[in-house]
Amino acid sequence: MPPEERKAYTDAINCIHSQPSNLDNAQYPAAVNKYQDYAVVHTEKTGQVHLSGFFLTWHRYFLSLFEKDLRDTCGYQGRFPYWDFAATVDDLETSVEFNGDEYSMSSNGAPNGTDPIILGPALTIPHGSGGGCIESGPFKDWTATLGFIDPLFLVSGQPLPNTTYNYNASCLIRDLNSYVAQTYTNYDLVETTAHSANASDLEFNLNGVIGGSSLGVHSAAHFTVGGFMSSIHVSVQDPIWWMLHTNIDRIYASYQINNPEMAYDLYGTETANNAPPSPNVRLDTIEPDWGYFDSSSIPVRDLLNITSGPFCYQYDQYVS
Repeated sequence: MPPEERKAYTDAINCIHSQPSNLDNAQYPAAVNKYQDYAVVHTEKTGQVHLSGFFLTWHRYFLSLFEKDLRDTCGYQGRFPYWDFAATVDDLETSVEFNGDEYSMSSNGAPNGTDPIILGPALTIPHGSGGGCIESGPFKDWTATLGFIDPLFLVSGQPLPNTTYNYNASCLIRDLNSYVAQTYTNYDLVETTAHSANASDLEFNLNGVIGGSSLGVHSAAHFTVGGFMSSIHVSVQDPIWWMLHTNIDRIYASYQINNPEMAYDLYGTETANNAPPSPNVRLDTIEPDWGYFDSSSIPVRDLLNITSGPFCYQYDQYVS
């Protein structure tokens, strides 16, 4: 995207951020504006729409709802961009996404800490080059209002703490991590993911095993950015989330094109990590809703094709 289109995109995101919340402030004190409403809805649904059979289709529609809001509420007329994270593994901090100029998605965080990051008993990654508040760019002055949530809540199926939606103000934190980018989000791994042998392998190649010894390209892209992006529940607070997930959708669409006989195959149950145990997701299973953004009952089958149902879009490049 040319610089002026990138700026129009970030201006539109800032426009959503300037809109009032439509959530009950007594129930969701952290929902201080419409952008944070998206973060709250994602937090609420995380236990159903990650590590489950809903992951790819629920997020595909969530992306489309946000894009529609950018256009209808804020007059955005450009493309809905993706972050091709494989293309930035060697120049993360100087990439157009993170160089911190007015056309970027804002910079890295200020240097803060050097200790390795323990992701589980079998996986430790080095600290990134940041760790503090983002220093420049369109989102420099944003306030995150949802605190970090331990991913153990995701894999265990335990209810989130009662304090989850309390107002918990912080600057927007990033810790760009070139090691994670180069090791887990490179072109070879993205290509492997787009050519996964089946839906089960696709899930593994995207997400790895939480608490296991490796990362998938999706989970690794989150840890490449670090900060709030490393806390899956509340990661939407960082606006790069949308471009990351649009790229995941592009990889999913590529998988569907590369494997037409498996394009509508599903893998996973109705709960993250099948905790608590739940039925397998099937084509006629109704998706978890998207809060007030869309509370209608939509079956999974309606969200599998990017050129039918509620969708009508293509990507400029697929992973062939």
